[in-house]
Amino acid sequence: MDNILAVQQRLIPDLIEKMYRRFNILSTIYQLQPIGRRTLSEQLNLTERVLRTEVNILKDEHLIEIHTKGMTVTSDGEEVLHQLTHYLKRYGNLTAVGRQLSELYHLKKVIVVKGDSDEDESAADQMGSEASHCLQDMLIPGMTVTVTGGSTMASVAKHLTPVPFDVLFTPARGGLGEHMHQQANSIVASMAAKTEGTYEVLYVPDFVSEATYLSLLEEPAVKRVLDQVKSAAVVIHGIGDAMTMAGRRTTSADVEKQLIDEQAAGEAFGYYFDKSGNIIHKVRTIGLQLEDLSAKQHIVAVAGGKSKREAIEAYLNIAPEQTILITDEAVADYLLKVKTF
Repeated sequence: MDNILAVQQRLIPDLIEKMYRRFNILSTIYQLQPIGRRTLSEQLNLTERVLRTEVNILKDEHLIEIHTKGMTVTSDGEEVLHQLTHYLKRYGNLTAVGRQLSELYHLKKVIVVKGDSDEDESAADQMGSEASHCLQDMLIPGMTVTVTGGSTMASVAKHLTPVPFDVLFTPARGGLGEHMHQQANSIVASMAAKTEGTYEVLYVPDFVSEATYLSLLEEPAVKRVLDQVKSAAVVIHGIGDAMTMAGRRTTSADVEKQLIDEQAAGEAFGYYFDKSGNIIHKVRTIGLQLEDLSAKQHIVAVAGGKSKREAIEAYLNIAPEQTILITDEAVADYLLKVKTF
C-alpha cells in the first residue's frame, strides 16, 4: 500500500494531501457524530466554503449522511476509515514532524518523505519529486532560477514538467568534478528542457587560484551569467557532508587538516560549517555564495540520508528563514532529537 501511494503521488502530486484532508474530515465526523458543519469547520480549522466542497464529495460517495442533527458516517465510510487509518496516520505524522521542524529551526516549511535516502532509492526519488513540485508552484513568467549540482538536483530536474511561459535556469557554480550529468551546467540544461524554458552555462572551474579568480570575474560572459545567478528569484540547492565535499574538491592537506581539527560537518555554497553553524572555511568559488542570498529570494534546500544528518543540522543553524527544506525520515528523526532531548 505504501508503494502504491508513493507511485500515485508521483503521478498526482497533491493526491495524498487531498486524501489525507478528506480522511481527516471523515475521521473527525466519526469521532464526534452527529456533528454540524460549522462545528466541524471550527474543529478542523477549515473555512466553511472548503469544508462544504469536501463534505459534498464524501456524501456523493455515500461515506457520510447529513441529517438535521448533523453528519454521521455510513458503514461504507467506516470501512474506508478502517482500511486507510494505518497508512494515512503515517502521512499525518510526517506532516506534523515537518511542521514541528519548521518551528524549531525557524524555516518557512519542512517537507519530510518516508525512509532513508542513503538506503532506499525511492526515498531519494521522492525528495526530488517533492522539490520539483515545490519549485513549479513558485514559477512565474520571466523568473530566473539558480541551481547547484549533485545527484539530488539531478533528481529534481527529472521530475519537472512543461510550463506555459519562459523560465531561465542558471548554474549556481562552475564544474566541481562530478559526473557530467550531475554538474550544475548539465542540470540547468535538463531543467530548461523539461519545463521548455531557457538556460545559461558557466564554463569555469569551481575552484581557482586568486589570480585566475580575479581575471575570470572580469570576463564579460562570466560577469553576465554571475549577475543573473545572484539576482535569481529562486535558489534550489543541496547540502553536502564536509569531508565528502572536501574530497571532491581535491582540497589541500592544510585545509583538510583544518576541517578535521575544527570538526567541520556540512558544506553549502563553498562554505564549511561545524555542527553549530560556525563557518570554518570558505572556498574561493566562482558562483553563488552565502552572502549573495537575499531575504527576497525563495530558497529550497534538498538533502537527506543518515550520512548527511549532521551536515544538514550544521546548515540549518544558519539557513535563511525563508528556506524550504525537503528531507527524509532518517534526517527528520535526528533533527528532532537534537532539538528536543
